[in-house]
Amino acid sequence: MARSLFTSLNQRIIFFITSMCTLAICIVVLVSASTLTLNKSSFIGKMLNVASLTIASSISHPYSQTKVDTYFQNITLPQAWPVVDYLALISPDGTIIRNQGALEFDTEELLVAKRISRPDKIIVCHPIIENNEIKAFVVAGKSISFFDKGFRKFLLVAGCAGSLGIFISFLIAQRLYKRMLHPLYSLTSAAKEIGISKDYSLRVSYAAQDELGDLVNQFNSMLEQIEKRDKLLTSHKTMLEHAVKLRTAELAKKNAQLQLEVAEREEAEMIRCEVERINQHDLKSLLNLVIGYPELLLSKGDLTQDQAKYIRKIEMAGYRILDMINNNLDIFKMEQGIYKLRATSVELVHLLFEIQDDITSMLTRQNVMLRMTYNNHPVTAGNKFTIAGEYRLLQTLFSNLIINAVEASNSDDIVTISIDAENQSIAIHNSTLVPKEIHDTFFNKYVTTGKEDGTGLGTYSAKLIATAHKAHINMVSTAASGTLVTIEFHEQHTGELEPAAEQLLA
Repeated sequence: MARSLFTSLNQRIIFFITSMCTLAICIVVLVSASTLTLNKSSFIGKMLNVASLTIASSISHPYSQTKVDTYFQNITLPQAWPVVDYLALISPDGTIIRNQGALEFDTEELLVAKRISRPDKIIVCHPIIENNEIKAFVVAGKSISFFDKGFRKFLLVAGCAGSLGIFISFLIAQRLYKRMLHPLYSLTSAAKEIGISKDYSLRVSYAAQDELGDLVNQFNSMLEQIEKRDKLLTSHKTMLEHAVKLRTAELAKKNAQLQLEVAEREEAEMIRCEVERINQHDLKSLLNLVIGYPELLLSKGDLTQDQAKYIRKIEMAGYRILDMINNNLDIFKMEQGIYKLRATSVELVHLLFEIQDDITSMLTRQNVMLRMTYNNHPVTAGNKFTIAGEYRLLQTLFSNLIINAVEASNSDDIVTISIDAENQSIAIHNSTLVPKEIHDTFFNKYVTTGKEDGTGLGTYSAKLIATAHKAHINMVSTAASGTLVTIEFHEQHTGELEPAAEQLLA
């Protein structure tokens, strides 16, 4: 709280010195007053004893009434005995012979006790003895009110002296501030001005060769070093700004070249897409023969059962190639988010068996076994798992994922397809590990590794097709368990949908 009232250092120092002097003066006055108060009775009693003894010595040898009268006529108490207010001569029987002043007391008590001490008065007596006989008693008394008046005067004088001492201590504190703290305030003002103006050429002037002088010299030396460093930083900043400008110009030039290259690539991409459309049109024309001749051969008959089976496979392969050509446009629409799903009722167990038949030669060539389970049991032809979707797209989705798993497997490995009808999910597992560098980009476009003829579009198109069917696709690959790709279907309503035409034909 005191720090908030006296915020500046000089005010705190002046207040500290003045308050210490005030406290010291108050302690001295208090101790003196306490001593006088506690010892006033003893002091007055001693003075009265001295006065009564002196008077008794003056009147005796020989004692006579004439000497007593003469002494009392010649004595004036304020001048002779300032400490005595009352003086009397009392006979041994208690009769007052002569007195000066007025003070009430009990003579019998005084003659017995030789002293009477009251809060308002002190009275003592001393005998006049001559020839071993008490002739009379000298009585001296004092009113305490005299001491109280003197005590008030003492306090008044002490108060004046204390005030003078406080004033002098205040002047000393002011002088001390000017000699000792003024340089500190100069340093503070200079630091504030430098902090605002950032002008490190300012200096503080102080010529005394003392500790404050050393402090000022060190401060000025620090400013000199900062000024030199600031000039170096300014020069370095100018060089950096120039380098940044050159670098910016260079980057702008490279950016312009990059934009030109992007434009050229976009144009090349457009040309490639146009060429692909032309090639797709030409391929469709050729596929008419691949699809048409099997139909013609089947219509003529005279074929064995195996021949008819093989011709139907050729016919189905032609249709699938046609579907792959059509998929390109659908994938493009999915990328743009404008594809509208033409959902029918698709039975996935039958679809997976067809894919297994189609890749039989690959499985034999890779020496890999494909195993399917249905709700953790071996799958049979009677198991059903029906969802709403497009047969052609779902066939592409599972075909791409299964072929990837088979191609990534080692000889004698087993690729497992686990169908979970209750949770509406299908999982494809193989024992090999997906390379770490493509873990986070497994479903991105053009991401592939370890395949000479890989395009990186298989998992990408699978992700798009799953999203179009409102399905969630996920991949987990660890060294301990291998790679697991899971497709979870949600919001499936197949009761009101017609079966896919491909399944009806099969």
